[in-house]
Amino acid sequence: MDEIKITEMKNEKEIDFLRNKKSFNYTYDKATIDSLKKHFQLKDSLYLIAKKGAEFVAFCSIDRGWWEDNFFFIREILVDPYFQKLGIGKKLMGRCIEHAKNKKATGVVTETAFKNSPMRNLCENFDFKEWENPQWKEGVTYKLLF
Repeated sequence: MDEIKITEMKNEKEIDFLRNKKSFNYTYDKATIDSLKKHFQLKDSLYLIAKKGAEFVAFCSIDRGWWEDNFFFIREILVDPYFQKLGIGKKLMGRCIEHAKNKKATGVVTETAFKNSPMRNLCENFDFKEWENPQWKEGVTYKLLF
């Protein structure tokens, strides 16, 4: 874990590094990259990338692109399968939650597929609560209030 460096993305062009990265039956395709670039521009967004040398380890993003006032949305979190179970996802999510708190947010929301048990476990570890989302029924929405 000491060799893994977490840095903040400062330029939307850095997001292209994620193209075709995979985890949990999910691939960062063009549509996902375009969405990330769009949300990168939002006020107070935070995009974190973890690398071991030049090798991709993980990515997490949080932004204000949620429909409820003063909530941040953890848009993406992805840990390369080779680096899972090392606490990287927990570290990234923790930094995103602290970022939202520092920006005086009311809370943080995230969504995941029903079958994505690693993400569901991560949310539960941070005391997120399942929330009945009237706008999305394809998976689980989690909310953490501060």
